Amino acid sequence: MLGKMVSIGFDLATLPARMTLRGAKAAVSMPGDIDHFLREVRQASDEVAREIEQLLSSVDAEMSRKAAHLSPAQKQQAANLALGAAEQHLSMAAVNILRALWLAMDSNRSLQNRRDPVIIEHEG
Repeated sequence: MLGKMVSIGFDLATLPARMTLRGAKAAVSMPGDIDHFLREVRQASDEVAREIEQLLSSVDAEMSRKAAHLSPAQKQQAANLALGAAEQHLSMAAVNILRALWLAMDSNRSLQNRRDPVIIEHEG
């Protein structure tokens, strides 16, 4: 069930990209180049799809095993707790990404602002 839901969501989420690729294929006059590009995209998307299927299968098996004894109300309570934890983790991940981006940009700025010549003295 979980796999079907994610599969439908994945199909809907990738629809704009697939439509864009079809439009680009029609617009490009060099079929050899676009065919090579489409093969690479297909290989990458097939690999991602396999990884997602493996992940979903493992989560489905794990949760079927771990939650078999829970009542529907307990499962709902656990789902609410899991969603809350996921929201906190994603929020912190977003903050950490912004911090890393700021640090990376600031370090580049500091390096670019340093225009004085560097003199290396040798004892000789």
